[in-house]
Amino acid sequence: MKTEPIDYLLAAIFLSAIAAAAWASTAFLAVPIFRFLLGEYHVVADALVLLLAFGLVAALAVRLLLLVRPLAPGDYSMDASPFTRWKLLVVLSEFGRGALGPFTTEFSKPLIARLYGARIGSNTALGGRMTDLPLITIGSGCIFGINSVVTGHAITSGRIVLREVRFGADVTIGVGAVIMPGVEVGEGSIVAAGSIVTAGTTIPAGELWAGTPARRLKAIDASDARG
Repeated sequence: MKTEPIDYLLAAIFLSAIAAAAWASTAFLAVPIFRFLLGEYHVVADALVLLLAFGLVAALAVRLLLLVRPLAPGDYSMDASPFTRWKLLVVLSEFGRGALGPFTTEFSKPLIARLYGARIGSNTALGGRMTDLPLITIGSGCIFGINSVVTGHAITSGRIVLREVRFGADVTIGVGAVIMPGVEVGEGSIVAAGSIVTAGTTIPAGELWAGTPARRLKAIDASDARG
C-alpha cells in the first residue's frame, strides 16, 4: 500500500492531539480522585482511564472527520485525496480501538463499532473483525462468528475500492467467513463457516450460501433457522 510523507504527518498530528487530550483529561480529572481513593495503587486505575480516554477521543476525532466529509464509496487511485483520508481514518480507528482493548468484550463490541461509525441494530453479536466501520450497516439480531471478517475496502492494481457492506436483520455469518466490499446480505440469510462472499455479491433474504466463492445452496427452512 502506497504511503506518502503526508500520511505520516497527518497521523502524527492527530495521534499527538488525541494523546494530549486523553492525558489532560486523565491528569486533571481522574488522577486526583484515584490518588485519594486508592493511594499508591492509583497508577493502575490511571493507566486504564488513560486508555479509555484515548479510545473515546479517537472515536470523537473519527466522527468529526466523517461529519466534515463522509467516507464516500468509489474507486480511487493511490494518489487521490479520498485514499489519504481513508488511511488517516484507518490509523485513528486502529489506535483508538486498540486502546479500548481492555474494555472490549463480546457485549461491548457493537457499542465500540458504533462509536467508530458503524450502523448496527440491537441484539447483534460481533465475534469477528470489521474494518471500514463507516461503510458497514447491520440490522438487528445478527450473529457474526469468531474469526469472521467484514471489510469495506479492497486494494488491487494500484487502486483502492471502497464499497458499503449491508446486512439485513437476523443474518448469520459463520465462523471464519469473509465478506468483501459491496456485499449485501438479505434478512434472515446465512453464510456458512469458512465461506468467502466476493465483492459486489447480493444474497437475497432467506437463503443459505456456502463455499469459496460463496454460492447459493438453498432457501432456508425451519430446520436451518437459529434456535
